[in-house]
Amino acid sequence: MLTFLPDHEQDKFRFRAYDSDKEIGVCTFISEGYKMFFLSMECEDDIVAEGLARAAMNSAANRNVYLAYIPRELFRPAFARLGFRDEEGSFVEIPEALAGGCTCSHN
Repeated sequence: MLTFLPDHEQDKFRFRAYDSDKEIGVCTFISEGYKMFFLSMECEDDIVAEGLARAAMNSAANRNVYLAYIPRELFRPAFARLGFRDEEGSFVEIPEALAGGCTCSHN
């Protein structure tokens, strides 16, 4: 069973993904006003990366954050499925990104 757990370190927020008790991914972000900025995404599995991104955006939205930004170097298919537009670094409106269902091929 996959679990996404939050962690907070000073001004940075982190979500860790676990498969049972094994850590399989982590992402970090910061928030400034109504914006959040992904700082890292360390995960081999793109579907798990999408789950981490969704967990992070949901957490940020619960603190009145409205826009999520991703730099070019972190762009991957998981972010494209969430509505980030291109590999040049872009942003999404969090409510719209989270409104879509999971786009993975798993049943």
